[in-house]
Amino acid sequence: MSRQWTGNESVIIADGRLQGIRPSQSQVIAWLGVPYAQPPIGKLRWKAPRKLDPWEGILRAQSYGSRSVQLFEGSTIGSEDCLYLNIWRPDHSEHNLPVFVFAHGGGNLGGSGQDFSGEQLASATNSIIISMNYRLGAMGFFRHPALRSGDPLDDSGNYGLLDILHALKWVQSNIVSFGGNPDNVTLAGQSAGARNSLAAYLSPLGEGLFHKLFVMSGGMTTASAQQGDIKANELLTALVISSGLASEPDEALAWSSQQSTDTIAQFLYAQPADSFSKVLMTYDTGLRMEGFPHLFEDGTVLPLGGFGQLQHRSFPALPMILGSTCTEFSIFTLFDPYFSAPTMDELRRKVIEQKDLYEAAIQYGSELNAAFNVEQTAQAIAETVPSAPIFAYRFCWGMQDGVIDPTIHLLLGAPHGVDIPFLTGDYAGMTSMFTHGIITEANKPGREKLSSLLRSYVQNFLHTGNPNHSSLPKWQHWSGNDDSPDILTLDAGLEEVIVHRSSKLEQQEINYRMSIDERLQPPQRKWLEDVLLKGRFFRKD
Repeated sequence: MSRQWTGNESVIIADGRLQGIRPSQSQVIAWLGVPYAQPPIGKLRWKAPRKLDPWEGILRAQSYGSRSVQLFEGSTIGSEDCLYLNIWRPDHSEHNLPVFVFAHGGGNLGGSGQDFSGEQLASATNSIIISMNYRLGAMGFFRHPALRSGDPLDDSGNYGLLDILHALKWVQSNIVSFGGNPDNVTLAGQSAGARNSLAAYLSPLGEGLFHKLFVMSGGMTTASAQQGDIKANELLTALVISSGLASEPDEALAWSSQQSTDTIAQFLYAQPADSFSKVLMTYDTGLRMEGFPHLFEDGTVLPLGGFGQLQHRSFPALPMILGSTCTEFSIFTLFDPYFSAPTMDELRRKVIEQKDLYEAAIQYGSELNAAFNVEQTAQAIAETVPSAPIFAYRFCWGMQDGVIDPTIHLLLGAPHGVDIPFLTGDYAGMTSMFTHGIITEANKPGREKLSSLLRSYVQNFLHTGNPNHSSLPKWQHWSGNDDSPDILTLDAGLEEVIVHRSSKLEQQEINYRMSIDERLQPPQRKWLEDVLLKGRFFRKD
């Protein structure tokens, strides 16, 4: 049985005793790789998460657990045994601390909880920080008719989302042992994790499990159950071919049509998890549902009609922060086949040669994405739950001249995910592509001040539900007035923080500006609208 916080790295929770760790030169205690459900392996593949069995003795929670199966640089990493979370808390005796639960990004195809280190954030905000793994790809979102059992949760196909909800239930049952307040839980996420967090708010199963939302670069996206069934059959066809039972699609379809439901189910369960990952990576899945539909409107986990149901059900008025970055779409533009090149030098040359088109693609793609993630989400929730306190931001570090290398400024600006390291203090991911020119001694003063400001806002939000404090620049809550500059823009030069308020973006107006942009020749505009942006879930075609 769990008990109150004792100030020790050894804690007792509902399932047994955990031994954590005090990281060196740190002011926190950490418990890493904590299991929160039974491993979803064998017969539990494509099942809702099951409650963990208690263990005997002491479980050492001092290293990260396996991430979900995924492809990384062409190789398979991770395991189906992946349902682990990580906990950091300040190393002092206080209890009843607010809790921040983070869902990682990666398109619901990649990433893990260890990508978000909560060590510095726990200390800076005097809060408990939790990151988690959940099932990804076809292990996390897959619904094939042959797998139907009659259980609405098992049949939903929304296993990754159910994992997140199960982790939140675990928090409710156990966080007191770590000194946390189960009545003050903020669900946060970035990119796909942000979209999953909004889906958790939409789900009737999420009610009461969290009390605030912090949504970073993710909007309201769902897929129909029919889309899921169609994609599952496509994957089945590809797997039949790759397994050698057929040599081409028609032959694979003929084979499938001749098999019983049980035979198809046995075939699917027999396939290695990475076989599904390899097939999915042949589709264009970047900010598109067609290649990899997920978050299915199954009628149980997520309502039929998706976020359209906001108007037809009572939702709690949770405080929310909704954020985006200034050039959300730069990464997706940079690695589009149109600009692809065998080396980074060649890529730079290609972009510079077509600078007008590249800048227009980033501008309009980023504005449309930001408007979808923030403005449209805020407005939809404000219209449904007008009493919900909503705060919106745009994170723009890297946009000021001279802050980062000029070429990197052109290629990336303030890209998708740039706000994450300003929370965590871990800038390693920002230097993985460009080892020089981003994180420098020259931009350190402004960078550290911006990080401190962001963390201060987050600390206030976690503790009170309002990011504001008399010592900080005023953050106006969402008004719903089209003419009101409700977006707080966060930026920094080399030395000082730059904060101002920006007007809202509106999709129709963005599309109009794109249609008359004199930088674009007609073929370029056609490629931009009909190829690069077509099918992205942030744009209604």
